[in-house]
Parts: sequence; structure tokens; C-alpha cells
Amino acid sequence: MTTEPEAATEHESSASETLQDELTEQGHKVWLAGLGALATVEEEGTKLFNRLVDRGQEFEEERRSRLKEATEKVREQSDEALAQLEEAGEETQSALSESVNSALEQVGVPTREEVENLEDRVDRLSRQVEELAESLSEDESSSTDTDQE
Repeated sequence: MTTEPEAATEHESSASETLQDELTEQGHKVWLAGLGALATVEEEGTKLFNRLVDRGQEFEEERRSRLKEATEKVREQSDEALAQLEEAGEETQSALSESVNSALEQVGVPTREEVENLEDRVDRLSRQVEELAESLSEDESSSTDTDQE
């Protein structure tokens, strides 16, 4: 039979082993939990990374599309404004030309068309005068020739 002090020592030794086993088991569980966390982070991290890349591509494509639309809209507005400006310039030029022509007409200055018509008439008259002068010159020389005979 075992004595009481021996039984107490065996009981303490058994309790100590049980505590060590529990601590070892808990430590092992903590270790496994850490490994599980690492594996999860690795798996989920890769998945998260791939999802972030996909979302980044979608975001980039969306922004490019919006930028392209905005650029086209600005270009259209710019073209429209330029066309309006050109039209306004033509209208202003036409109105200014009409005002100048009206003022010149009131002062008595002939229009470009009137000046061109006058130039044509002067050219025709100059040719007629030259022809007449040649004709008179020929008549005088023929009459001088007949007088000398």
C-alpha cells in the first residue's frame, strides 16, 4: 500500500502532468491558429489582391471613358463656339461693309463697281481715241501725198 505522502505526491505529479498536457495542447492550438491565420491571409490576400486589381482596371476604364466623353463634349462645344464666332465675324464684316459703302455713297464716292465700269469706259474711249488719231494721221498723210503731186 502506498502511504499518504506518496499518494499526495502521485496526485500532484498526475495533476502537474495534466496541466502540462493541457498547456502543451493549448500552445499547439495557438500555433495551429497562427498557421491557420497565415494560410487564410495568404489565400484571402491573393484573392483580395486579384479583386483589387480587377476593381482598379474597372475604375481606370471608367475614368478613361468619362475623360473621353468630356473631351469630346469640350471639342464639340469649342467647334460650335468657333462656328458662332466665325458667323458673327462675317455678319460684323458685312454690316461694316454696308455702313462704309453707305457713308461713301452719301459723300459721293463711287462704289467699286462704278469705278470698274468707269475704267472700262475709259479704256474703250482711249482705244477709240487712238483709232481716231491713227485714222486722222493716215488721212493727213494721204492728203499731204496728194497735195504734193
